[in-house]
Amino acid sequence: MPATDIHQLIDLDRYPIDQPDHPGYARLLRDGRQALEQGALFSMTRFVRPQAIAPMARELEALLPQSCRYHRDRNAYVYEAGQWSADHPRAQLHRCSYNQVLNYQIANNSPLRKIYFWQPLTEFLRQLCGYESFYRSDCPQLALSAKIAGEGDTDGWHYDTNDVVFSLLLQEPEAGGEFEYAPYLRSETDENYAAVSRVLADPHQQARRPSMGLGDFNVFLGDLSLHRVTPVTGSRKRIVALFSYDRRPGMVFDQSYIDELHESMSA
Repeated sequence: MPATDIHQLIDLDRYPIDQPDHPGYARLLRDGRQALEQGALFSMTRFVRPQAIAPMARELEALLPQSCRYHRDRNAYVYEAGQWSADHPRAQLHRCSYNQVLNYQIANNSPLRKIYFWQPLTEFLRQLCGYESFYRSDCPQLALSAKIAGEGDTDGWHYDTNDVVFSLLLQEPEAGGEFEYAPYLRSETDENYAAVSRVLADPHQQARRPSMGLGDFNVFLGDLSLHRVTPVTGSRKRIVALFSYDRRPGMVFDQSYIDELHESMSA
């Protein structure tokens, strides 16, 4: 891909991730690692140039009729079964509803795909996360995808099943659609149910609501950080692109979730 193409999409003056020897590269890594360590979230604000945002959002919204509709109630631990009291965090269900545009539906010449396949971004994210190896996903459905949330749609409280989520905000709703989270609420050895219960009971006091703007590229450690997206209000949809990577080559997503998505396409 010609360098001029990617420069028209990404603000490489602000984020010189194509120049590992640039002083700004080291600063980005330092600031990003610190943000992830302290708050589980690193946002590269205005990563995508303003003139490139609306065309990518329109491209994805045009795919809405072909997209999958996900509409489920689930607990924060994504369906893990067990016997729990009614007020236990694992017994509480949260609405998840949105449309998802799948990887194979996005054109090969899409500007969004150009960003995803740009190797300097992959390498920067590898270094940011401290991984020895890092590969773009090979999943036909979810390597590159997008969530589109309309009136009333929400992504209820949950922990992610993967370590890191990489997202790009392309369109904001008129109201709602706020990202809320509690960083590092649990650990590998302690589920910290008492703290989870406090967040679920009083998110206004217990959760963070970071400012996220159009074109922001967000790196989020969601496997240990409880989070949600609040219900969208208004006719303008919330559109977020999702980039999937893994430390192993050839990664594809769990078939059960893909089956759920495909069920909605045939319904």
